[in-house]
Amino acid sequence: MLPNTDLSGISLGTERMWLDGSAAALRSGRRAYPYRPGYELVGRVAAVGPAFADAAVGSRVFAMKPHGSHALLQRRDSWVALPETLGDEDAVAVALTATALHAVHRSAMTVGDGAVVAGLGTLGFILLQVLAASFAGPVIALTGTAEKAALALRHGASAVLTYDDLPAMRASLPPIQTVFECSGAAANVARVASLARSQGEIVLAGFYNEPIALDGETLFDRELTLKGVRAAGAHVSGGDYNRWDRRRNLALATTLVAAGKVRAHALVTHRFPAARFADAYRLIADRAESRAAIQICLDWREAA
Repeated sequence: MLPNTDLSGISLGTERMWLDGSAAALRSGRRAYPYRPGYELVGRVAAVGPAFADAAVGSRVFAMKPHGSHALLQRRDSWVALPETLGDEDAVAVALTATALHAVHRSAMTVGDGAVVAGLGTLGFILLQVLAASFAGPVIALTGTAEKAALALRHGASAVLTYDDLPAMRASLPPIQTVFECSGAAANVARVASLARSQGEIVLAGFYNEPIALDGETLFDRELTLKGVRAAGAHVSGGDYNRWDRRRNLALATTLVAAGKVRAHALVTHRFPAARFADAYRLIADRAESRAAIQICLDWREAA
């Protein structure tokens, strides 16, 4: 299947670490350059082969494929059909909604449990919405800016705290089963670990390129569990923690986004014509300039 791209989303944290060479996967040898960035592509089908008899030419799709004017999809690739009524800027959120679902499936949360979401990038804002739509428990957002605090309250948070609030507010928080750490900043894990209740958990939903250090007393005293999250789930299902593979997570993510349970258009802070790809990357390379950025999009229709 060959979809022509309408819009693709830049994952600020992920693409920055590959741009500046800080990705831990480079040091471990798991990945190497050349690296094609991007995994949030929205487009329309231009041509189909016999393996895609269920995909009509002209229909809309989302695919976890790199940035480009088009993508060549094999049947094994991660993609889903999109309804015509779904806006492009919301559709871009399908991949990270699937990642948020994978993070929740990795957790031990049950209905009514409280959660904290730390690290309000695109993933953090989407995770707030997934939790608010699914668990009916308190969902507390942690942020350092007033702008993101207001945005968090509009996207599912029942309360917002700053990191400066934590020393005074920690004792008055409701029981927190799960702390979802989405920033990818290794130092932030220790900062938020003590928010979890006894036998609670820290779910690490970001990429961590530096070693993670935790206070052993906090870990021991509270019998905390740490869990890692990798993308939108494994490609093949199997096992107690892998019943929701990537394809199932993407399908459910599409349902949530299409139903308006997850909205991402208000998270789009920057939009560039695809011809200005270099300008978008200059933005993410400048940490000071990109501090206010959340979702960055590339519009490919002008290029077409």
